[in-house]
Amino acid sequence: MAEEPQARIVEVLLRDGLQTMVYESDWHVPTTEEKLELIEMLADAGIPELEVTGFVHPKVIPMLADASEVVQRLPDRPGTVFRALVPNLRGAQRAVAAGCTKLSSLIVASETYNKKNSNMTLAQNVEQIRLVTELAQAEKVEVNVSMGCCFLCPYEGEQTEEHILGLIETFVGFGITEVSIADSIGMANPRMVGKRVKAITSRWPELTLGMHMHDRTGMALANIVAAFDNGATLFETCAGGYGGGISMPVSVLGMGNVPTEDVVNMFDEMGIRTGVDLDAVRKAANRTAEIIGLPTYGRVSKYGTYQEFHELALQHIDAPARGNSALQG
Repeated sequence: MAEEPQARIVEVLLRDGLQTMVYESDWHVPTTEEKLELIEMLADAGIPELEVTGFVHPKVIPMLADASEVVQRLPDRPGTVFRALVPNLRGAQRAVAAGCTKLSSLIVASETYNKKNSNMTLAQNVEQIRLVTELAQAEKVEVNVSMGCCFLCPYEGEQTEEHILGLIETFVGFGITEVSIADSIGMANPRMVGKRVKAITSRWPELTLGMHMHDRTGMALANIVAAFDNGATLFETCAGGYGGGISMPVSVLGMGNVPTEDVVNMFDEMGIRTGVDLDAVRKAANRTAEIIGLPTYGRVSKYGTYQEFHELALQHIDAPARGNSALQG
């Protein structure tokens, strides 16, 4: 019997979802207690990996200033991976000191965007990732690389396949076994994504490849299917669909992360196992909306699943359908 297909969900609400608030004065920044409440809810939903914070400078992203406290107070969840974003060696050192067991090193493939985002050239950022990887290996903690703008950059345009493969080649040489590539502006298309993913998985079949999809043009779910069909197995998502890069030229309200609940629902409908409880994720997304004061973007949170729609329809099976009077003659 063929092995059942499966996809691994990584929840990024507590880092990427919240960092957008640096530009939004009307949102309520969750307290540390509220963050821990959401982490509990998302872990209880069966999400296997959560990016719970970022060890960045608090002056840049003040809503993540409690990173050490969040990590130190994480719930005891055997089998659940809690990771933190680290932009450089200093951030990685802080994360390890706090007790973090997985580090996610950050780089943006676009030279222009990377300078705006981290105040480093690509070469400088690559060197920081080398140092972070050495630290992780010495401390026996996991490490991956998260690469932004791997398809389109708002400043430089399309990033070439050769450039992306070259960066990954370098990271594989450092001993990295997991890389996530991002459509940071949410404007890539399925053919572009499928082709790029295939190029990566064909060259490094043992590499765990993750996708970080934003959704400005509504193609994120289609892009995820294209990535999955070409060998990607890890998908970074955000309950409620919040988030966006802090170095964009325009507001990121229209380019949030693809909602976790929509991705889980899609995989469920396709028969692809995630191990995630959809109802529990929807509750977490709705609780997030209550806390920050911004409605969820998740379509399945707003409109429900097919099964729910079907059960509702059965209750009205003998009633005339709405809006079809013209068809009835």
